[in-house]
Amino acid sequence: MQNNPPGPNDPTYIPQPPPPPPQYTQYPQTPYPPPPMMQPPPKKRRTWLWIIVGIVALIIFYQIGQAAFSQTSTSTPPAATQAPATGNTPAATQPPAPKPTPTPSFAHFGDGTYQVGKDIKAGTYRTRTGSPGCYYARLKGFGGSVDDIIANDNTDAPAVVTIKASDKGFESQNCGTWTRDLSQITASKTSFDDGIFIVGTDIKPGTYKDTGGDSCYYARLRGFGGTIDDIIANNNVSAPTIVTISSSDKGFQSKGCGTWTKQ
Repeated sequence: MQNNPPGPNDPTYIPQPPPPPPQYTQYPQTPYPPPPMMQPPPKKRRTWLWIIVGIVALIIFYQIGQAAFSQTSTSTPPAATQAPATGNTPAATQPPAPKPTPTPSFAHFGDGTYQVGKDIKAGTYRTRTGSPGCYYARLKGFGGSVDDIIANDNTDAPAVVTIKASDKGFESQNCGTWTRDLSQITASKTSFDDGIFIVGTDIKPGTYKDTGGDSCYYARLRGFGGTIDDIIANNNVSAPTIVTISSSDKGFQSKGCGTWTKQ
């Protein structure tokens, strides 16, 4: 049987001092490093700003370059200067630029009455084709009388007339166009029909024979004024005839004589 210790009510009970508090072993404390100091966040590099600045600079330089190129291309370059020749070396010469061929411009006019020196110039004119019922006249005045006519003619064939500076006027009816283009109008210089022709241009000098006509008129001419003074020789025939045209003749006129052929 277990013996219990006497309680406080037991006369034999002697109170006991409380037990000492427990002793703990104190271990040395390990020092901890101080917390790191907070650093401000790193600043972001403004890369995008430099990119924009670079693009703007490129655009400005490009525009400046384009303007300079445009000014250079449109401006006239200065003439090249050549150094003077030295010693036996000849100076370089530039070949002359080819001259453009001028386009001929022949004065011309049609039917009507004109003042010489004001409406038309003096000179030799021709109709390059025949025109039925053609009448023309050189005039010394405009009164409409016979006395105002210097020379006139009626023809259906090509004609040539010289208008002098002393003439007052010129009249043309149903003649078409008069022109100062006196180049050849014949297809052959050794065979021709009616008309007034320029010797050496339209026909060659020589002896010709015609096919004849009922009322043939022909004339060798020293000029084209249409006056008697312009006639070297003429004739009216109704049968085939022969005529010699000299190289000194200016022209030859034929009416109703058929075809002339060089012999």
